[in-house]
Amino acid sequence: MSQALIETSPRKSPRQARSRATFDTILQAAAQVLIAVGYERATTARIAEHAGVSVGSLYQYFPNKEALVAALIDRHAQDIISVTSQAIALARDRPLKEGLRAVVRAGLDAHRIAPALHKILVEQVPRVGRIAEAMDTSRRLSDLLHHLFRAHVDELAPGRDPSIAALLIEVSLEAMTHKMVLERPELLNDGVVELQMYELCASYLLRDASPSRG
Repeated sequence: MSQALIETSPRKSPRQARSRATFDTILQAAAQVLIAVGYERATTARIAEHAGVSVGSLYQYFPNKEALVAALIDRHAQDIISVTSQAIALARDRPLKEGLRAVVRAGLDAHRIAPALHKILVEQVPRVGRIAEAMDTSRRLSDLLHHLFRAHVDELAPGRDPSIAALLIEVSLEAMTHKMVLERPELLNDGVVELQMYELCASYLLRDASPSRG
């Protein structure tokens, strides 16, 4: 089947409490199966069995594995966006130096949400249909940072355009936090790497890039 023709939208959304509970149980089972066996070996039958429901019950909500994974990714992405957007909202009324430190910490916290699942979703799941849309957290996070930097444009280093800076900071933090949380978590125990990640971003972004120890 061509990837472009794969249906990645759910068949229906749960409305009643019992349906929502079943829906959530299926999503939790999907996450557990993905972590246990990987994307390629995960099947709707295996997920249904793990959830304790029939395959027919699963198909009431999802036409295939791709639609199920898309819903799982959407929920995971919303959790990441929520953690980061809360930090950025609180940072708007603070000096940008403090806000940037909060953003770095939020990026690390966001990647600590189900890190094993995050690794599978990022590295194994094909970007098709709603999956690609749900995984587009980078654009949404860049938009949030853009608004923050525009609100503090007088604190940016000379020549820094808020939109470009937002893109570069988002991409840099994503790469660094992904690497640290998923591959070198032991380096995050004492806060030294978090501080150095902040200083790396601050040296590019801020007019006054002196270290922040808060």
